[in-house]
Amino acid sequence: MNWHPRIPFVLLAAFVLCAAILAAALTTADPRWWLSCFSRLGAMRDGSSALFNVGAITAGAMIALSAVPVSLGLRGASPAIFRARTRVLTLVPLLIATLGASLIMVGVLPLSLSVFAHERAANGALASSAGLLLVHSLYLRGLSRALDRIATGAVVVLVLGIAGLITGVLTLTVFEAMAFGSVITWLHVLEMRVKRFTRAVPTGFSANSQQKLLSPIWGTRYSGVTV
Repeated sequence: MNWHPRIPFVLLAAFVLCAAILAAALTTADPRWWLSCFSRLGAMRDGSSALFNVGAITAGAMIALSAVPVSLGLRGASPAIFRARTRVLTLVPLLIATLGASLIMVGVLPLSLSVFAHERAANGALASSAGLLLVHSLYLRGLSRALDRIATGAVVVLVLGIAGLITGVLTLTVFEAMAFGSVITWLHVLEMRVKRFTRAVPTGFSANSQQKLLSPIWGTRYSGVTV
């Protein structure tokens, strides 16, 4: 399967989730849902909740899908770029897929169906996000200045958000928006960054052969190559 390098899977996932949240918030039977958490939007057992849950499932699937092009990009990078290359190639795609799977389960198992299972899914998303930031700190620092800044900001947001939850300054809804927003921003930048890596593939030419050259801008053209 070919993965088009210009498809921003994570950005599309964020757009779908935000659209689902907005649609559910505008149609929910509980106007005070924001005092609880975003998952409250999916617990009404009505069409509004279906919008939220389907949006969470779709967004989760897109995030999980993004693990494939990210993995391919990482594998195409020079071995000198990463420390502990084997760990990076294993942990980053795995944590991205786990984050997506957790978001899928948030939609599949709403609060109205099982509070315990839903909370485990939400905790899985938080743990996966923290794991990605930890992997960045250990192995990916220096890959991109923008990525480093976003990762640092995301860590600050998570720490301050948890402190705000414990002290009662922030509601869970605000914490979820801050935490997921910062992590999804980091993941989007990572996806776009690693797609720039290309694996050098040697090309052989036969005598008086014609080589097809593909250009993403100018299309397909042919040039004669004589060896």
